[in-house]
Amino acid sequence: MPRPTAAEVADRALVLYALARRSAIERALEEFGGEPVRMAQAERARTETDRWLERESLSGAVTDVERRLLDAPSGSWPRAAVVDGMWRKEALGVLLWSLQHVPVLPQPEDEFEQSVLEAVITRYGSVSSFRANGLARAEREIEEAWLTADAWLGMSEGSDDTTASINAERFRALGWLRDGSAPAP
Repeated sequence: MPRPTAAEVADRALVLYALARRSAIERALEEFGGEPVRMAQAERARTETDRWLERESLSGAVTDVERRLLDAPSGSWPRAAVVDGMWRKEALGVLLWSLQHVPVLPQPEDEFEQSVLEAVITRYGSVSSFRANGLARAEREIEEAWLTADAWLGMSEGSDDTTASINAERFRALGWLRDGSAPAP
């Protein structure tokens, strides 16, 4: 399959941004229980995310699994989906790096900071400006990053969950950037 275009990468990054935000809300609901005020806030955020995805023509970039999760009522995600969704920030960071919105990838054992990723997405003021300002990195840079991620993925097997999760997410995202074989996580 052909390598994804900068526009496809930007749209995928925006979907991962929405998914990571929803995961954070689901995690907060786990912590605070089903308080009616928090549940109402979460439902308003879910509705706004759905409208945002539609308004920005991102529905086509959402996978079937992501659609089921995003459509689910607030507070209903299984624990594994919440954890997986929180790790999508690593794939998001890789996509932002590939569009040169982020200058460097963190060390393989260091996580992307969610606040930094959110600032990158929102600093342009609009989705159209975000899309227009992304410049695809050279194939050589993607290949080098993928080789590094491949090595670290192998070395992180059997290590702590954090390092293994970081590297698994980055490896999958770089694999998609490299050859378009499967959507970025």
